[in-house]
Amino acid sequence: MDIVINLLIWIHIIAFVAGGSNSVVGPVIGARLASATPEQRTGYFGVMNTLSQIGKIAMVTLLVTGPLVMFLKYGGFGGASIWFWLKMALVALMLGTVIYGGILFKRSQAGDAAAGKRAGVVHRVTSLAYLGVLLTAVFAFS
Repeated sequence: MDIVINLLIWIHIIAFVAGGSNSVVGPVIGARLASATPEQRTGYFGVMNTLSQIGKIAMVTLLVTGPLVMFLKYGGFGGASIWFWLKMALVALMLGTVIYGGILFKRSQAGDAAAGKRAGVVHRVTSLAYLGVLLTAVFAFS
């Protein structure tokens, strides 16, 4: 059983890194969109759409593997610390900002400049939540 749990943790970490790549790459691309040529915008939006799909798969993977690990390794959520619950609050914030940011990004892609600016702010909130999830996970599981 330990091998299964360790593989689930490994998958969980890979999904966290894959999903978190959006938090690093997204703001870099977003900053370039305003001054990009139409051809460049098309390329940037293509990269962001691909990252968005990877992020969605990563989020689903995290939402499946996390509870599985908690039940298989710890017998459930009963003994979870305050750090774990803070982590879960940040996960909920991330999920909300990812969904809202995706909506704004699609509007931005359709030419709504105001949505693009709001998406940039939402993306920064997502990035901060991502860092908070990582920090609280260290305290929750160490």
